[in-house]
Amino acid sequence: MHNTNEKLVEARIRDIFVIARKNREKKESNFLDPREQQIAEGIARSFPGMEFYFDGGFEEAERKIMVAFPEELGDEPLQQPLGALRITPKDPDEHPGHRDYLGSILGLGINREKLGDILIGKAVTDVIVKQEILEYMGLNLVKVGNTSVDVEEISVKELLQPERPYKEMKSTVASLRLDAIAGIAFGLSRSKMVPFIKGENVRLNFKTVKDPSTSVKEGDVISANRLGRAKVVEVGGQSRKGRIFIKVHRYISR
Repeated sequence: MHNTNEKLVEARIRDIFVIARKNREKKESNFLDPREQQIAEGIARSFPGMEFYFDGGFEEAERKIMVAFPEELGDEPLQQPLGALRITPKDPDEHPGHRDYLGSILGLGINREKLGDILIGKAVTDVIVKQEILEYMGLNLVKVGNTSVDVEEISVKELLQPERPYKEMKSTVASLRLDAIAGIAFGLSRSKMVPFIKGENVRLNFKTVKDPSTSVKEGDVISANRLGRAKVVEVGGQSRKGRIFIKVHRYISR
């Protein structure tokens, strides 16, 4: 099923480039997850003379839209395709989680691809959305789970700064193999990690990888079913014994 989905994404992105080129305009996609952004970048290379950028409302956003345009339109502004809503529970003691927000928004009949990241703060939660659903969502989202909420429009500049709590791991590895680094990230031995990877339970930069010896580099994101997500923050020099220093952040879900 995964591949059918990727084929759909490819077709949609291709259409965006074709339309932008034909109409000589800036044209944007819906939100893409990191894997879909990789696919989109690949497709962009087959359109010489066309440029693109990603925008998720803030630098580290995970879900982003892609904007494609002929290169001579580079300086022309695009009407801001993204909007943001701030959601405040009416009862300050209620703290709905990510799943509650996502479920309640999708429950309004809104398509997932119109929604960007959901930033959960201590008292409020910010949601990045496509401009066209801003008003509908602002008027219709009155509850998240069983919690009554207030919703107001904010500018993208006012978004909460996302804080992702993490645990930092420092270690050394003989080589930058996925099984070794994932083992450190998730506190498992390399021998336990190997069958887990071979069983297609691990994704490197959001793409399923089956080969435990796949090479990992600084900045890579490793996600593992039931174990969570980690980022290779630093690959340092070598120890006296020729082992490579690494620093990994394992994100702690709230």
